[in-house]
Amino acid sequence: MRLATYEDMCQAYSDTFKAYHGIRPASWQTDGLTINQIGEEIIKLETWIAEDIKAERDAEDASINACMEVGASDIATAMRWLEEAKIHTYWA
Repeated sequence: MRLATYEDMCQAYSDTFKAYHGIRPASWQTDGLTINQIGEEIIKLETWIAEDIKAERDAEDASINACMEVGASDIATAMRWLEEAKIHTYWA
């Protein structure tokens, strides 16, 4: 097993930043940071990503449950109703 280099950590930060923000960070955003500080930033971004995914899934579950309450016979039907209404077009 090899230890991560500073460049590895910068690349991991860039990848995680892009996963969260949709764009890569400016190179100066890691200037002067230690490997440990970059690792902390990666963990923060990963936490935000996980929180966003959970919030999306919770909202999708609530929408499915709402459809079930008003007559959808099963989850597939509820999801079809939501897709037809263009609600939650991306299912996590």
